[in-house]
Formats: sequence, C-alpha cells, structure tokens
Amino acid sequence: MEMQRAPAYPEDRAILICVALAPTPVDRWRARIDGQEVGVSRSIAFATTVIDLMKPMEMWAAGPFDYLHYYVSRDLLDRVATDNKIAPIDSFRMVFFEEDLVVAQLTKTILGQVRNREPLNMLALEDVSLLVSTHLLQHYGNGKGMLRAQPRLESWQKIRTEEMLRTHLEGNIRITDLATACQLSPSHFSRCFRESFGTSVHQWLIRLRIDMAKGLLRELKLSLAEVGFRSGFCDQAAFTRAFTKLEGITPFRWRKLNGCGAVATDHLVSGELHPG
Repeated sequence: MEMQRAPAYPEDRAILICVALAPTPVDRWRARIDGQEVGVSRSIAFATTVIDLMKPMEMWAAGPFDYLHYYVSRDLLDRVATDNKIAPIDSFRMVFFEEDLVVAQLTKTILGQVRNREPLNMLALEDVSLLVSTHLLQHYGNGKGMLRAQPRLESWQKIRTEEMLRTHLEGNIRITDLATACQLSPSHFSRCFRESFGTSVHQWLIRLRIDMAKGLLRELKLSLAEVGFRSGFCDQAAFTRAFTKLEGITPFRWRKLNGCGAVATDHLVSGELHPG
C-alpha cells in the first residue's frame, strides 16, 4: 500500500503522546520531524511515540490507524515542574514506536472504561493529566533537574483525604481540592499519595466504592443496581465490572456467599455471572 502525505499536527506549545492500539506495520508510516527522518521502529501494540509539537514536521501514512493521544500543554508541564522545585524544561526527547510500560498500562486502563462507555469523571481526568505530566518530565525531559523522591502523606493528611473521597464517591471532586486540604500543590500531593497508598487517587477511590458496596450488599432490600449507584458507580454494569476485577467474584455471588442470599430485587445484567 502506497503511503500518502498526511495532515501534520499544528504547531503548538505542547507535547503529544501517541499510543498505537494495534501494531503498526513498519512500511505504513514515516515522518520528517525537525529535519530528522523517522519511521516505525517496533511493530507492537501500545507502542509509544512522543512528539514535541513545537518542532516542524511532515508525515506520510498508508491505511487506517487506531491511536489514543495524550495532549499535554507546556503550561501544565511548567506548573508541575515548579511544584516540584525544578527549572522548567525547554526540550523533550522525542521517541517513535517505543515500549513505555507506564503509558501502555495507563492506556489499557482508560480503554477499559471507554470501551464500556463508562464516563471518566473529573477526578480520573485530573489524575491522568498529573501522572502523564510527571512521567514526561521524569523520563523525556532534557533538563538537569530530576523529580525527587517524595515523602509520604502525614497521618492527618491521609485521614483528611479519605474523608473527602468517601463523601465524593461519584468522583465529583478535584485533586486540587484534596491537595488544598492537605496544604500541598496538586502534583506534590499526587506523588505523595502514590507513595502512601501505592496507587493513584482514582484507583483508591474505586477501592473505597467497593468497600461501601460490601456494606450495602448486606442490606437485603437493595438491588444490585441501587448498591452500585449508592457506591458511586454510573450503572450496575460498571459496578459489576469493578467489583469483579478487585474481588475476583461478582457482587451477586459475593452477597450469596456472605449469608445474604439472592433476593427478589436483584436483576442480573448481561455478563453478571460471567463478566467478559
């Protein structure tokens, strides 16, 4: 298949991360970026390409492509750098179709929600933006400053954070709000949170939702749909997927095994007993 010239990305003060959701054949894409000829170096799924949109570029491609893009503005990168007390980074290392396990795993997590038509709430979006920005600065920035290892949250900060998350299980809260309550900057808070809890803010929120759901599942009068809604999930299907992923068992089965039994108000959705 002959390659044709493709529309170039517009010049902008931003970094673009392109993740190939399926392997890209080596003869289907090439580009000239800042005078450098580049092409497909690894034909693997979730290969990562990092492009500085301030660099002039031309592209040629053949055939359809399936990508997920992360657009990260220089302003956001500068703010995260300042929060971590390092000088703003002027240039970033560009890579093409390389393996980046952090970006790949993040993309798989997002795709799971998108493909199931689950909305990404405000907390999840902010969590992703800070994670991607920090990763870019630490692994692709050409500056001398490095992001230092951050201490854990203090006990009072952990308690305050969990209190706020438990009262906003639907995710209608910003990392900025949590950071302000802990007297930290958003990016500093995000990194300290990971050190303290071993996961992202949004993933911890999902665990809190499941904890809430377990208590509600013991109330026989509540249907699974009601349990999911009260626990912060958008619908019963999303609740079932998240519960099964964390617990290794569906909420319907968990309720039966914990002495509650099946109740008349429990209506199974497609895939309830055998989630895909």
